Amino acid sequence: MRRIGLAVLAAAVIGAAAPAVAQNSETEMFEAGANAMAGAQREVTQRNIDVATRALREQDYAKARRYAQPVTRADPKRVESWLLLGAAQQGLKDWSGARKTYTTAVRLARDNPEARAGLGVAYARTNDPKAATQLAWVAAKVQDCGGCWRAGQLAKFQADIETAIAEQAKPAPEPKSAH
Repeated sequence: MRRIGLAVLAAAVIGAAAPAVAQNSETEMFEAGANAMAGAQREVTQRNIDVATRALREQDYAKARRYAQPVTRADPKRVESWLLLGAAQQGLKDWSGARKTYTTAVRLARDNPEARAGLGVAYARTNDPKAATQLAWVAAKVQDCGGCWRAGQLAKFQADIETAIAEQAKPAPEPKSAH
């Protein structure tokens, strides 16, 4: 009789523990699947970044935009993807798109000179006086840098904004008259 009682008790303990083990295994399997999916998503995201970067170097701006856009959706807090998308939009002369993109990049990383310069150029190309604010910000960074390792890059950013402002300020050429 005592053996039967122990067997029943053991079966009850094992039976009670079995759902926990099954649940734990199910949870572990879910977590493993989620981790695998996250890893695959990171790989796809990095591949898109690599393709977009290569396309920018090759001046294939449409392809760069096509591969940068999904990265901004997949990881909207990743400044790098917004900068890639903005550069592609600049190459395509999509100035209002570049403005929105660089505004997001600046919102994510206020002290990013590339984002500020891109926004300054986009402002200038859309005749927005806020271009001067971005130019002043970049010029201050150039001044503060005083020959630091980024001096050349910062000076180029400043020149890019100045050029865009100057080109927008030029009067449009007059149409040739037919005599």
